Amino acid sequence: MSTYFLNISFRLHYLVLVVFNLILFFDQTIKAKENSSSFNSNLGDLVAFSDSDFSIKTINPVTKNVIDNSGHIRVTKKEQPSETSSPLLSASTQDSNLSNYITDEELNKLLFDDLNFETDEKEESKIEVLKSQSWLPSISASIGFGFSDNPMYGPYIRESSGYTELETESFIMRQGDPDYLSYVYFYGEGKRFFDLTDYKLSGILLLQGEHSYKPKKSNTSFGLKLRHTYYDQAFDFSDLALPFSMQIISNKSEVIPHFGYQINSVTKVSIEASRGEEKYDLSSENNEDQKVQATLKYNQNENYEWKGKIFNRWVQYDERLKKNPDGTTLNNERLNLSKLGTSLSVQRESNYKWIRSVEFEIRYEDLFDNAGGYYDYGKISAKLSHQMKFGNWNIETELGWSDYQYDLRETSSGQTFDRKSNSLDFLVTRKFNTRWDAYLKWRFEEDHSNSRDYEYFSNFWSIGINWAQ
Repeated sequence: MSTYFLNISFRLHYLVLVVFNLILFFDQTIKAKENSSSFNSNLGDLVAFSDSDFSIKTINPVTKNVIDNSGHIRVTKKEQPSETSSPLLSASTQDSNLSNYITDEELNKLLFDDLNFETDEKEESKIEVLKSQSWLPSISASIGFGFSDNPMYGPYIRESSGYTELETESFIMRQGDPDYLSYVYFYGEGKRFFDLTDYKLSGILLLQGEHSYKPKKSNTSFGLKLRHTYYDQAFDFSDLALPFSMQIISNKSEVIPHFGYQINSVTKVSIEASRGEEKYDLSSENNEDQKVQATLKYNQNENYEWKGKIFNRWVQYDERLKKNPDGTTLNNERLNLSKLGTSLSVQRESNYKWIRSVEFEIRYEDLFDNAGGYYDYGKISAKLSHQMKFGNWNIETELGWSDYQYDLRETSSGQTFDRKSNSLDFLVTRKFNTRWDAYLKWRFEEDHSNSRDYEYFSNFWSIGINWAQ
């Protein structure tokens, strides 16, 4: 029954957003005419942290791990919300010295996108002010209390627990020369559960640094990012032929060179490559991966931004063996995987308080293994995010959906494996003054599958306060 009402709320929310956006679009068109002179665990199931996938956003990322029938780990992470800064990042920049020079959106793109200072008058003035500051530091923290009805994502047994959560962000940027920019960024998020017997802690830590070069009189930019991510989470494996529960711990280090070219005032293309090495406590999951990605951005006008991406990624495992479609080991050769994907997104900004920002993204991915096709699948996913702002109140919602279609992989009953996922994120923040604000969060996620081991649902509710200096 709860799933039925949730699906109804998904549809209603979507219809409301479409209607309002159409109204605003036609209103803008009429005004323009009146003023014509105006202007992954494994690659099969692992979505690894990357510039395009991982961002510290308004609704915090939630990751999930499950071990399948054959005993290998899969790690899934929800698609991230639209590129707006988090409550922490927003609080840390809005009223600090940093906010005088660069907006939250620009800072977020700087951290998790490419260096994209345009050459119009607005951006030139911001760059000029940046010259007078060699170091721009920022720090923020958040603490809250919450409850989850299934914090270990169990498909069979659901253990509920209260928890405390703590987040922190720190950032320091240097631009001594207008052509160069460097920064170091740290983000940490953790939960401590009260009612879980053995596994009380979970968290993510990320450290990223970058040095970029953007000649003022050139259309090109290039740079290098270094990133390390630590992940720690316990999961319930219930009826699987494994311990009832276990802790998944991983460390991943990445090197990410990137290049950008401004085609014209509204269009930019960027290319980046990455090489990473990931180590797990379970050595069979250790792997190395490489990725190449190209991005094309088009700013239709002040309100609309289009973005298209295409990428290819390769993963080589140290110990994991190839598998037949039924999950049995094929031979003693090591597994290699390749994923090819593309996405298209559009984001609309407006001055209407009911719809300050709306973003829609659709994504398609194809995965292939070098064995019997056990991991091969096609995946289509979509997300719709929506932001409202009323005075000191800010409300954000995101709906996510994905559908995995496996080519050959079989369930225990002999059917071809199938899986679908839904998610809902809801965040309300209330600003009190220049340093303090409060938040209320709810996250729901659910998997449907023709394999019972992959069916679950989980809710997280929390309330807390943010502070920034």
